[in-house]
Amino acid sequence: MQLLKLYHNINNQGHAAIQSNNEQIDQHLIGIKKDHRLGLTILTSLPAHVCRNINICLQEFKKLEPAQYYYPATDMHITIIDIIAANTKFYLSPLEKKKYTEVLSQIISTVGTIHWELKGIIISPNAILVKGYYSDNLIKLRNLIRHELPLKGLMLQERYPTNSGHVTIARFTSPLQHPHQILALQEQFEEIALGKFRTASLDLVVHDWYNHNSQLISAISIDN
Repeated sequence: MQLLKLYHNINNQGHAAIQSNNEQIDQHLIGIKKDHRLGLTILTSLPAHVCRNINICLQEFKKLEPAQYYYPATDMHITIIDIIAANTKFYLSPLEKKKYTEVLSQIISTVGTIHWELKGIIISPNAILVKGYYSDNLIKLRNLIRHELPLKGLMLQERYPTNSGHVTIARFTSPLQHPHQILALQEQFEEIALGKFRTASLDLVVHDWYNHNSQLISAISIDN
């Protein structure tokens, strides 16, 4: 119920922004600001069948708004938790990366497989998102990480507490040319089934805001 309410609120905010021509343009994607933001994140990528289903929907959005930024399948992901939110001053020494890997591996090994269902597309003031629903193991994992990292002397610096399981699939890089059609298309896809899958390992990565240049530190198994 919490996720349903969260996604409903995001979609309402997106509709209100677009209907009033106040969609948020990503300045970094259009080159106005050079993006040097990097962060430390645990994420999971999407299986091929889910990416294929998402891309079928994305083609329809591209027909209406070809100038916007659409994530390639290789960059699509679900953020499990931001360990250090992406920022311009990010730096981790090799020793720090090693310690994060060791501690997170210990935490993650206590949690079982995470099951996912991706169902429906919503729109926020600055992006197009896929709704993700997950098993309770993800809640357990996030809470363990938030509790254990500070106890081990490791920084936890979330941009905001991650509660959703969404996938960002497009961002706005210019004012929408067909706002009403975009909203109508989103409504058409609001409950579309995009696939189920399970996550048996998670990636600890250093990556940018869009997961375009991702440095894998460790693939950590959670299957037990």
